[in-house]
Order: sequence, then C-alpha cells, then structure tokens
Amino acid sequence: MSASDTDILHDACINGKLEVIRNQIEEVGDSEMIATNDLKEAIPQGESAVISEDEIKQPNDGDSGAQKSEGDEEIAVKKVTTQESDKKNDTHGRTLSIFDNRDPYTLSFENLTVHVPGVKSGCCNCLSKADNPFGYLLQEYGGVSVQERDPFYALDGISGYLKSGELCLVLGGSDQSKSTLLRALSGRLNESDDVSGTILLNGIPMPRSDRGWRKTCPYVSSSDATHSAVLTVRETFTFAAECTMGSSSGDVIKDEVDQMMSRLGLSHVADTVVGDENLRGISGGQKRRVTFGEMMLNESCRFMCCENITDGLSSADSLSLIENINSACKKYRTAAMISLLQPSDEMIEIFDKLLVLTSQGLAYFGPVDREKLAEAFLQEQAGDHHIGSICDLVLKHSLSGSAEEESALVKKYVSSEIYKQTVVELAQLRANAPPAPDRDIHKLIPNDHVTKSSWYQFTVISARRIKLICRNAVTWTRIIIAIVFGVIIGSLFSALGESIAGALGRTGFIFLNCFLVLMLSAAVTIPSSFRERVTLFKHRSAEFYDGRIAYLAQLVTDAPLSLFEAILLSCISYFWVGMNQNAGAFFYFMGTLIALEFAGQALGRLLCAVCNKQVTANAMSSVVILIFGTVGGFMPPYGGIVPLLRWLSWITPVSYAFEGLMLNQFSGTSFDSVATVGAEGIGELSLGDNPWLSVYNLPRNKTLSHEAIRIWDIFMVFFFAIIYDLLGYYYIERTRALLHNQTRRPQSTVKNSFSMSAPLRQDTSGQGDKQDTHTQETDWPQCLTIRDLSYKVSLKSKTRKLKPVQFVRRKLVMLAGKESSKDTSEKMHEDGTLTLLHKVNARFCRGRMTALMGTSGAGKTTLMDVIAGYKTGGVILGDILIDGCPKDPNVWKKISGYAEQNDILNPYLTVIETLRFTANCRLPRNVDKHETIRKILKLMNLDEWKDYVVGREIEGEGLPKHARKRLTIAIQLVIQPKILFLDEPTTGLGTNAASLVISAVRSATDVLGLITVATIHQPSKLIWDTFDDILLLGRSNLGGRAAYMGESGQNSENVLNHFASIKGETPSTKGNPADFCLGVLDKMDAAEAEEIFQETSIWKDLSGKIDMDHEDRKDPPPLDSVTKSVNNPFREFLLLTVRHMIVQWRNPSYCLMRIISSMVMSLYVGLLFSGDKSSLNGAVFSIGAIFFLVFVLVVPMQAAVVPLVEDRAVLYRETVSGTYSRFSYGLGQLVADQPFHLLNTIIMFLFFYFLVGFRLEGEQVGYFMLMLYLANWVIQSLGQLFALVTPNEESANGLGGLSVILSVILMGFLISVSMMPDGWVWAYWVNLFHYMLQGFVTNEVANNSYQIDLSGIVNELGYNVANSTHIVAFDGNIDSVVANQVSSFMSLVVNDDVVGVNEGGDLDDLIRCTIDSECFTEDKPPATSFIQCYMNPIFPKSPCIDEFQAVLENVNVTAILQCLRDADPDNAPNELTNSTLGDLGKIIAEEDTRSQLETILCLMKALLPPDKIDAIMRLVAIIKDVLGVLMIFIEICDGSHICLYGEVILWFFGWATFDPNEGGLIAPYKWWYCMGSVAIFLGTIEVLKLFAVRFIVWTKR
Repeated sequence: MSASDTDILHDACINGKLEVIRNQIEEVGDSEMIATNDLKEAIPQGESAVISEDEIKQPNDGDSGAQKSEGDEEIAVKKVTTQESDKKNDTHGRTLSIFDNRDPYTLSFENLTVHVPGVKSGCCNCLSKADNPFGYLLQEYGGVSVQERDPFYALDGISGYLKSGELCLVLGGSDQSKSTLLRALSGRLNESDDVSGTILLNGIPMPRSDRGWRKTCPYVSSSDATHSAVLTVRETFTFAAECTMGSSSGDVIKDEVDQMMSRLGLSHVADTVVGDENLRGISGGQKRRVTFGEMMLNESCRFMCCENITDGLSSADSLSLIENINSACKKYRTAAMISLLQPSDEMIEIFDKLLVLTSQGLAYFGPVDREKLAEAFLQEQAGDHHIGSICDLVLKHSLSGSAEEESALVKKYVSSEIYKQTVVELAQLRANAPPAPDRDIHKLIPNDHVTKSSWYQFTVISARRIKLICRNAVTWTRIIIAIVFGVIIGSLFSALGESIAGALGRTGFIFLNCFLVLMLSAAVTIPSSFRERVTLFKHRSAEFYDGRIAYLAQLVTDAPLSLFEAILLSCISYFWVGMNQNAGAFFYFMGTLIALEFAGQALGRLLCAVCNKQVTANAMSSVVILIFGTVGGFMPPYGGIVPLLRWLSWITPVSYAFEGLMLNQFSGTSFDSVATVGAEGIGELSLGDNPWLSVYNLPRNKTLSHEAIRIWDIFMVFFFAIIYDLLGYYYIERTRALLHNQTRRPQSTVKNSFSMSAPLRQDTSGQGDKQDTHTQETDWPQCLTIRDLSYKVSLKSKTRKLKPVQFVRRKLVMLAGKESSKDTSEKMHEDGTLTLLHKVNARFCRGRMTALMGTSGAGKTTLMDVIAGYKTGGVILGDILIDGCPKDPNVWKKISGYAEQNDILNPYLTVIETLRFTANCRLPRNVDKHETIRKILKLMNLDEWKDYVVGREIEGEGLPKHARKRLTIAIQLVIQPKILFLDEPTTGLGTNAASLVISAVRSATDVLGLITVATIHQPSKLIWDTFDDILLLGRSNLGGRAAYMGESGQNSENVLNHFASIKGETPSTKGNPADFCLGVLDKMDAAEAEEIFQETSIWKDLSGKIDMDHEDRKDPPPLDSVTKSVNNPFREFLLLTVRHMIVQWRNPSYCLMRIISSMVMSLYVGLLFSGDKSSLNGAVFSIGAIFFLVFVLVVPMQAAVVPLVEDRAVLYRETVSGTYSRFSYGLGQLVADQPFHLLNTIIMFLFFYFLVGFRLEGEQVGYFMLMLYLANWVIQSLGQLFALVTPNEESANGLGGLSVILSVILMGFLISVSMMPDGWVWAYWVNLFHYMLQGFVTNEVANNSYQIDLSGIVNELGYNVANSTHIVAFDGNIDSVVANQVSSFMSLVVNDDVVGVNEGGDLDDLIRCTIDSECFTEDKPPATSFIQCYMNPIFPKSPCIDEFQAVLENVNVTAILQCLRDADPDNAPNELTNSTLGDLGKIIAEEDTRSQLETILCLMKALLPPDKIDAIMRLVAIIKDVLGVLMIFIEICDGSHICLYGEVILWFFGWATFDPNEGGLIAPYKWWYCMGSVAIFLGTIEVLKLFAVRFIVWTKR
C-alpha cells in the first residue's frame, strides 16, 4: 500500500465517516475489493472513525492462494460490525474483541502414525455368516463388530504444521484416512487405535487426549443434524458463547455473537430457527455455517478440524462457506484444517496450505501453488499442469489405485525441497520451545475443560432446556395424553361399588396407574432423549460444559412437566373412581404417581444411555416394564411368585408403588360380605383392611406399621429414580466415548452364502455379448426432445398438505416470538401458482451424455423429474418427444431408467442379488438375464463387489459410497433402457470416486447407445470433459430458464466462448470450465441469459433440429415385448416372497430381536406363573399368565415397524419404475412373514405352555397353538399397518404404543365388562385383545374344575361346614337380616332335587316382599316361615299372600298336583286349581314338618324354572336386580373344599352363559366367536395393509 493511501485511510479513521463504506462493503461481500480511488471519494476529510488494522489487508502472495492484480493496487476491507459495544479500547481508541491480541499458536505433528488393530471373531466365527442374523447381534445392539478385519495403518509418518490464521486443505482418496488425521489432531481417536509420533503446540509435545486440548481444537463433522431445530441461530450461538467465553459479560457475549453472525453471513437469519425435516428453518449452506461458527465462538479455540463440510452443498454455497470461514479465521486468528470432497480451484486458492494423503503415506504438504504441485505429482516431461483444476491435477496422479505408484509419489515428496523446508520448520519450532523443565502445556491450553462455575453452567443449560421444552410439540402432546387417559380411566372405573367386586376393581385401578404412568413416562422420554443425545454428544465433545451439570439440569427442567402430568392424572381420575376420600390418601396417591413419573423418565434416560438405537431402547423399555409389572404384586401376588424370581419384586418401583397405594386405599377400610353355609346357619364375614390385603400377600405388610410402610415405599420409588439417573449419567458418558466422533473403520464386508437363484455363470464361450433378437441394438430412439416445457405448482395445495407435526411446531415457534424460514424470492402468480420451469427447450441424443447444470434453485432436478415422469402434481406445459413423437406412458417406463440422488438400496441383499431381482422382474423371459447381469457388472466395474451385502450406509456398513452409486446406476442399466437419467451421481463422493462413477456411465452410454442426462452440481475438469452436451439453467422469479443448450465443443470451446462473450473476458486455461460458466450465470439475470442465448447460432441450430424432429417424426418400431407386461402377478409375487424372506432373515432388528424377546419373555412368564393349576389360585394364575403373554406378543410389534420403514424408499423407487406392482409387494410381504410367525409360535409354545402347566388334552394344545399363531400374525400385521400409515418409525411406534395401552385397559381383565359403564362397552366389543384373551382363557378354564380350601375362609365364621353342601355369598354391603331371608329362601331351592316342568313366573315382587317383611328367621323352620309369609289367609294374615297368589295364577297346577301325589299319595288332594292353591296353606299347616316341606317344595318347583341350576341363576338375577348386590352360589365338593367350575370364572368375566339344554353354564365361544373374531380382525388389517401400500409416497417429491 502506498503512503498516500495509508494517509487517506488514517484521516478517515480519525474523522469517523466510514458508515457509507461499511454499508457498501456489506452489499458487495467479503470477497470483493474496494479500490483506493473509491475510498478517496467516499471518505470526507477531518472526521474520525474506528477501524482496526485487520480490516485493511493487502493481497497475499502465492502461499495464501491470492493473486496480485496487474493494475492499481487494491485494498481489501473486511466487513465490520455496525453495532455498539462496551468493549474496552486500546491506546489508539480502537474497539477490541476478546479474540483480539491472541498469542500466535502453531500446531505441528511429526511422523504421526495411527495403527488400527485387527478384529478376530474367534469363537464367534460361526456368527459372522451373512445369512445368520445372530452375526449382526453385537453390532446392531451393542455397536461392536464381530466380523474379521486385518490390522492396517490408517496414517503412516504424517508430518506438517499449521499456524494461527491459516487454512489447510486435506485431500485424499480415503475418507477414513482424512478423518483419522483430523480426529488424531483434535484428540478424538478411537481408544483402541495405536498412535505413535508427536503432536506439538508451539513445539511442546501434548498428551494423546487432553480435555483442555479438545476445547482448544474443536472438531466439526459433516453432519448438520446435531442442532436443536427449535432454537434460532442467535440462540444457538449465544448458548455456545455462554458456555465457552470464560468470565465475559453478557454484553461482550452479545457483541461477539453479532460479529460472528456478520462474519459468516448469518445476520439476516439471526432470529430464524435452525429447523429440521419437520420444521422449516435456515438453508443447508446457512446451517453448515452455524455448525462451524458454533465451535469458533469458543474463546479457547485456536485450531479447528473440519471434515467434508461442503458435502451436499451447491458450488455457490460451498464457495461462500469457505470464504466466510477464511474471513472468520483471519479475524479471530484461528487456524483450520479442512477436508473437502470435490473442491473447485476458486475454493482451493483460498487455502494457505494443502495436504494430500495416499494409502502409502503423505504425498504433499505445502503451499497451494500449481507449479509446486506439478513438480510433486507430474512427471518431468508432463506439461499439462496448466490445464484442468488443481484437484484433478493432484488426485488424478496421486490416487491411481496402484500401491507402487502411490509409494513412488510419497518417496518423491520426501526427497523434495518442500519436504525439507517442512522438516526445517518443524525443527525450528522445537528449537524455539521452552526448555524441558519449563514446559507446561497447560499454559497454552485451558487447565480445566470447563471455564465456568457449576452454578453458571446449570443456569445456562437450564434456560436452554426450558426453551426446548416449551417449543417442543411433544410437551403439549404429553399434557393431552395425561388428560385423555385421566378421563378414560376415571370414567371406565367410575361404576365401582363398595363391595368385593368394587375392591377388586380399585385394585386393578391402582395397578393400572402404576403400570401406565411408568410406561408412558418412559415411552415419551426415549424419543426426545435420542433427539437431544446427538446435540449433547457434540457439546460434550467440544467440552462446552460438565456432563454432570448437564444431566442434573435435564432432571430439574423435566421435573415440572412430570409433576403437572401426575397432578392432572390424579385430579381427574382419583375422586371419579371413588377412591379413599381422605385428603392425606389423595396426596399420597398423587405423590406416588409423581415418583413413578420420575422413575419412568429416569428409566427412559438410562435406556437412551445404554442403547445404540432407539428401536432397541423401545424394545428394552417394553421388556423391562413388563418384568416390573409381573412382579409388582398384582398378578401374581408377592406370595405367589416363585422363589427364583421373587427377588425381582424388591428391585422394581412398581412393587413399592403398588404396595404403598394398596395400604393407602384399603388400610382401615372394610366392606361386608355375608356368607351362608347350607342350612347350618348364617355367618357374617367382614373383609377389608388386613383380611383383604392379606389376599395380595404384600411383602412388608406384617413387618412394619402401615404408615411406616407407606413412607418407605414412596421413598424407594424416588430412590429408584435416583439410581436410574446415576446409571444413566455413567452410561451416557461411556456411550458418547464409544459412538460419537469415532472413525468408521473398514471391515470385511459380509459375503453371501446362499443366493436367490443359481449363481452367475462365467462367460466361457467367448460369446458373452451375444443376445437374442429382443436385445439386439436398434436405432430407436435417436433423440429425446423437449419443446417449450413449463412446470407450475400450486402453493395452496402445499399449504393444505402441511403435516400436523409441522403445523404444531411452527405455531409453537411463533408463540415463542421466533420465525421459521420463508422463501421470499419465490414469486407467486395471482392464481396461487408458482412457476418452476419456463419454456425450456433441449435435445438429448443417442450415445451422448448431457450435463444438466445451473445455479442454485434453477430447477435442475425438477426438469429431470418432469421429463422422467416423476412429477405427479402440478401443471406441465409443452412437449416431450421421442424421435418427434409424444411420449407414450406405457412405453416410457420400459425404455427409461432413473437413478436417484440417494442410493436407495435394500441393505440386506448382495450386489448380485439386487441386480438379479431387478432383471427377473423387468426383463422378458426370452432375454439371457445371466449374460445381461454379467455385462452390466463389467461395465460398472462391480465384479469385485458382486458377492457383498450392500449394508446400511448410515451405519457405515457394507459397500463404499462409490460402489453404492454404481450399483444404483447398474440397477437401471440391467433393464436395458434406451434413456438414462442420473440425479446428482457424484454427490458425497471424492474427486476420484466421482470420476470412477462418471467413467462407468460413459462406458455404458457408449456400449449400450444410451441417451444419458445427468444433473450435477460442480464437476471437476475431468468429469466435465466426459460430457458431450451441456444444458445450463438460470434461476428467475418466473422459473428456471435455459441459458445454454448444446455441445460443449473441443476443450469446451463452444460453451466457454459463449459465456466469455457475455462476461467480456477470456477464461483461464488453468481453471475449470464449469466454475467459469456457473460464475458468469450466477451474476446475471436468467431472463437476460436466455435472451442472449436465443440470439446465438447454437440456439438457432437447436431450434431447427427440434422443429425437424417434430416434422420428420417416425413411429416407433413394434415393441410387443416392451409394451406388454414382463411378468404375470404370480411370478412377481413369488420373486417378492423369496426376497422378503431373505431380507427378514438377515435383518436382526426384525428376526433376531423377535426371536430372542419371544424366547426370553415366554420363558420368564412361564416360570413366573408355573405351579399347580387345580386350585382357584391356579385358575387365577392361568388367566394372569395369558394376560401377560399378550404383552410378550406386543413387544416384537415394534420390530415389525423397522423393515417396512427401511424398505419404504425401495418400494417407492421400484414401483414407480415399474419393477412390480404394489399389490404383489404387499402379498409377498404377507406370505414371507408366515415362516417367522410359525417359528415364533413354536418358540413361545415350547418355552411357555408346558412350563406354566396348562392342560395337555389334544384340543386344548391344538387350539392354543392355532390361536397363538393367529395372535402372532395379527399383532405383527398391526405394527406393519402403523408403519404404512405413519410418516416415520417414531410415529409408528408411538401410535402402536397408545393403541396397545388402550386395548389392554379395555380388554376385560383389569375391569370386567359387567363393571364397565355402558358408555365403554362398545370399546370392549371392538377390542382385538379382548377376543385373544377370551379365547386363550376359555380354552384353558372351560370344562375344568378348581377347588378352594375352606379352612382359611369359612372356618373363620365359627361354623362347622363338614356336612354342608353349598355356600351362598353376597358381594356388597347387605344387611344380615336381609341376607337371612335370601339364604333361607335359597335353601329351599338347594334341597329340591326334583326336576319340575313349570313355565315359571315373575318373582321380583314376591322376593322383595319377603325381604321387607323379614319372613324367614333363624328360630323357625323354613317351611313354617314359608306358610306364615305366603299362605295364611286368616289372622295373622300372611304379609306376602297377595304377591304369592299373583305368582300362583301362572303356575302349572297339574305339575304341582302330580308332585304332591308323588311325594305323599295318601294325603295329596284329588284335584287342584289355581283358585284353590291357597287352600294348601290350611292343609300343610296341620301336617308334620316333612309333609310341609314336601308340599312347599312342590310349590317352589312350580314357581321356579324346571332346572335346579336354572332356578338358582334365576334367583341370583332377581336378587341382583332387587338388592343391587351379587349373590354367589358355590357347591362344596367335600367337607373342606369348594368346587368351582371354570365356567363360573368365565361367567364372572362375561365369557360364559347358561344353557337350559345343558343344564348349566357353558362357554362355547372359543372357536367360532373368539378365533373367528381374531380372523376377521386379521383379514381387515391385511386388506388395509394392501390398501395402504398403494398410497405410500417416499422421497422429496
């Protein structure tokens, strides 16, 4: 800079009038230069301003990658913030930042070597087979690979250095080697890796992993999915600054955040939420800058390691990101080492240094200088280093794939001058370091990884979490769920009386609350914890805060919502159900629910910490809570648990909560039940308090006082919550160390051991290219033409399709005063439509490759989708012609192939299986499919990968990225298309891998004569030269427009000359033509570019050819084999069935988890409920075992969601391309599931049925297995249906969980249908689980008898029951006098062994009169009481004579007369009529007791139905109607046991009925009713599945 220029700037600084210049600089951008003359004119003299020296910068030399201009010297003025600050000033009055005046730092590394040990499966060798799902067990659920891998060197002898303010670009062919280098330098290597060499800071060696160093050198991954979506950019930056800026004040933090946003170009979106897939936020490029800036705000940050940070961004966004990073690094004196995939020259020249890695070691470290790079990578005679991009120059020659050549490059670099200069620099750094005794690395890096106090961290983290909770839609969902379940449970149990049945129902209510609260709190915690876990891992890796403080803040901020949920549930349901009205009892109930909420959330956090995946945590949650429920004390009671498992009840919070709530409800409460033993007398038995509680054998009921036990129980529930959280904190840190920021190491990809058909045969005849007549090459079509193609969409329809989750989250963000992103650049027409494409004309020819490129948002992918027929909505205008003829949809799918940008592949098939399946589905039978596949494998260079399983890319498994991309393209080539569309085939690939893919496409285009069209963001020079034609689109407010369409020309002369004429300058021969063309197009209006192009000869030639094609159009040749269906539906069905079976067997999330969970849980439940089933406890245990068996069936339902969700994208791609029909897919899935249903049924049967001790009759065993098979089938199908109708796995599991909970509540076990309010009965009848439970229970209990030992029950009454035959019990608060009347009346029926033939009558009024008049007393025989009550017409007149006479009017007099003659022929009357029946009272009054009794019995059998049991049931029903209580009539088998038939138990649940023909209760429903209903449900669900499959839509479209 000249002296005059300096003086001008100095005067301007003094006079303070730089505001106008600053505004101009903000508009121009960081990369623009402002000439000195402009400054002279704009800055008045004599005024002052504040500007730092860093804001004035001269162009650097070649080492920094910048070029000096040949004209007048320019001054680069960086953007400065216009906001006021309270920062202190230096002696010159200059505004200072806390990042100013940093000491210079230099990071150096010498002979850095990382050796990765091998992995040997050892004894697990048998598990490493591809077709054994057990081989995936540890990796799937534990994150540990058991597959063999040889040891290797990830890095070998790497040396270099990086100084403050410098940027170093890392290039290389292996992503894992680049990643290893970055993680090694940032202290984040795998613990198992062996590291040698030295990493030094200012010449001082550092330990391998230091927490202070991790704070000084943060690591930035390529993923942006680690942000909290509902926080704004400013809030994200502010939190990072508050955590890392030491003792800085709030104003200083605010200023630094504003400056950082300004530096990164984020000021205009400061108050916009970051967003995610459900909440629209900032753009991808902006999100990437947020990821970078978040780490740079750390005041301790001196170096940054960034991995593939431009992956997925457009060229413009990538360049802008690197420029912003460079500006920020220079400003804050921070160094960055960045790895990129396909950088342009413009991006590379921003960097100060370049580091190139090969598989053999370091090939280059030095300045970004083309001459020096040519010396390092080219032969001496080579002279083409001025042609092409730097990336091509480096990687084309350094990564040839030959170890010898790469080794030669490494040796060449070691002998070069650049290497010697590096060695000298490293030696100088060591020499300048302090002496060994004075070295203290912690003088350079923070002594502590956390710079803030614990209280400050807690307040900052808590404030952030409160924002997250308030803006999270799940928060409000939880409140709604608490209200809904409170209403459901309260109303469902509202009809309970003060009786034994009511007590039983309230016991079920207590257990349901314990079980439900724990389950729901854990279920809602797991998804949110997994979402927040990635952000936590990122923050902890960067040492933002202490993990203990973060975990504590999470507990405290989650507590209010838990309290509120428990209070809502308690207040709504407690008093509605009629629980203990004492205030203390209510608050104890509420406190217990609060404790269970805490325990459930703590359990969810623990499972999130332990498990690798959410699906695993969901499954484990179901299993753990099922175990907690079974040993909670409800069913079986504590005393009924087998001793082997009894210890479990001492370590489950449900056990303590259930015990405490039982004591809270029933302590001091009683309810009367009067029992009558035959004719011996009547005794009262008062149940409640200890007698009722003793039924459940509470473990601590007899050891302490009830009050002490209640206190102990609620304390223990809180104690378990604390224990779970302590374990959760411990394991979350271990999980972070194992899973986060770990390098994915290559492993021996799983090979296939059995295939879907015969192996691919080798070409031994030398006629591999010979095909039948169908596959012979034809000259049709020659070209694909689009003419005036426009595309419009309706924005109103998009608004209507807004998902509920998106709507709720957007409204919550708005309520918080924030905003979601809005694309204000899109101009909508008055009719509510948006134009995406505007009159695009293009021509694609056979045997040629066309690159479809354009600026960001120009509509490249939209144009390809419209041409390919993938756009199903909107309005398409214009023509799409094949050789001049309109496109025929019936032919189009047969001749075109579309390779998606994302590699949508089935992860459990091998390469050869994937291609073979596509060929079998889409190629006619007369085509040699084996030969076609062999040819495609050769063209795409996939021979070496053909036997390898694809694997899941997101988990780092299976094929490398480039092989996946080639397989994606090969799937389209195997159908022998004429037209091939490729959407971003190089996305996510390095330069060499991208070149490999495009080279394979080039070969396929030439050999097969394809019309190939590919969208591409930013191709390298090598890739650009591969294409024949170029179609460039520009973005305008009225849609994308064609700015160029034609041949690129030799050395790209045509396209370069066209854009050079627009810009007015000659493009550099050193640069990439793609960068030049896109750069020109990006700076001009698309309409102007289109207008200029339409004035060229290229356009005129194109337009003429399009018109000629239309005029000379030729009809396509006969293609019967193309237009007709390749396969019939049955063949499609068979192919899909086989594929589904293979996929499911190899999928551990489906097959393995289902088998293991069924095996373990069936064994557990069987063992828990094992024992003698001849007693009443055995019957109850049988019902409980079946109830929990249903839960075991539900656990794998979550696993059924996984394969369908994973396969949804594959289904969409294959059905849209015409591979098969959706109906065939659904039917194949249905049939393929059957072997797994059968296997699961057999496993559950063997591990459960015999152990629990069920009946071994053939019918019972057969029915159980058949019903179990149907139950397995229907529950899995239900989970699959949820997966099909919901957008993602989390929604499917959530919907499934809620439906299961409601089904369990209403299935008739916790509360029988007879006790349900009328408003809920309908839910019982439409409940699938009710029919399964009823069928299983009926199969086991019906036609069986159970004994009850009377010694512990009836003998407490003080009566001798040795000679008794029956017992009559009343459930409810019935007066003893009333019970006397009914019991005595029943004794008459009991003693009547004669079957009558009467039609019966209405006894309601007679019985009511009998009870009210207290006719039957203990001191009179029943016959005397009968006469005095009913039959005495004179004084004293019988009180119920009128009611008795009313009943007699309808009796069968002939039957009574016959009965009297049979009983006493001598004294029986000769004739009898209804009118003279009353005279019998006079007759029997004069007879002896026996004659009286016989006469009365004849009258009784006339009054009652003809059968004894029927009579008893009739009386029971009448008494229940009259008294409102239930009378239980039980037969005594012998003197000490009650015989209770299974039908009586079923009748209690409403599952048995009385049959007069059978003479008793029967349960005929298990076959036609229960199993038939399950079959109907199953059929309905399967039909709905087939229907839902037809409407699956997956993709961005």
